[in-house]
Amino acid sequence: MPELPEVETVCRDLQVDVAGCRVESAVVLGPRSVRRHPDPSVFVRRVAGRTVTNVGRLGKYLLLSFDGVPPQGVLVVHLGMSGQLHHAGDTGRWHRADRPPHTHVELALDSGATLRFVDPRTFGQMYVADRCEPAPGPPAVAELAHLGFDPTGDGVTGQELARMLAGRRRPLKAVLMDQRVVAGIGNIYADEILFGAGIRPGRPAGSVTTAEAGRLRRSMVDVLVQAIALRGSSLADQQYRDLHGAPGR
Repeated sequence: MPELPEVETVCRDLQVDVAGCRVESAVVLGPRSVRRHPDPSVFVRRVAGRTVTNVGRLGKYLLLSFDGVPPQGVLVVHLGMSGQLHHAGDTGRWHRADRPPHTHVELALDSGATLRFVDPRTFGQMYVADRCEPAPGPPAVAELAHLGFDPTGDGVTGQELARMLAGRRRPLKAVLMDQRVVAGIGNIYADEILFGAGIRPGRPAGSVTTAEAGRLRRSMVDVLVQAIALRGSSLADQQYRDLHGAPGR
């Protein structure tokens, strides 16, 4: 499953190639991918004709902000286990004329490119939510209010992390992967972070000392920032690809 570094990589690519583009039309080929809407036509109406003004990320979720009068829409994208976004044009790895299998949503952009959501296992999804606050602040979406802190964007200290872990009996790795506690960490980076901090994954989370929590917090930043710089995972199955079809490094 794509984790924070992979989603952040796609987010930055979208900011370059999609922000400022207008969605000329939308096609839903796989209704399961827009299942939060009562009907695919609702999704199409909410995205067609809208301009993407900004692209952000919260945990493993991509947030594409739309223009327009309040309530301003936010296209929320979760890649699930096997989802990919393809920026298909006349050049590059993805081509507009070559629709790959498992393409569930297509957005035709006024730039001439097509943004495709491809997801073989169909655990991912796209939906349009309302912003909780007016522009120009970062989009807040009620559906994502349950998510915990973002380990690269929020100023949570080691002491604060220790307080979050206090009293928890579950294994520390399981708590780090709980999106209600920390948003964006999954199996790959939980292992890397714990190794970097020198803490056993199976320890009860509440047994972590303040000093260890400080090491853990620093390791989160170090591992995730390095992974973002390397543009994400390089697993052999290559389920993860960036917006232009390249695996991570």
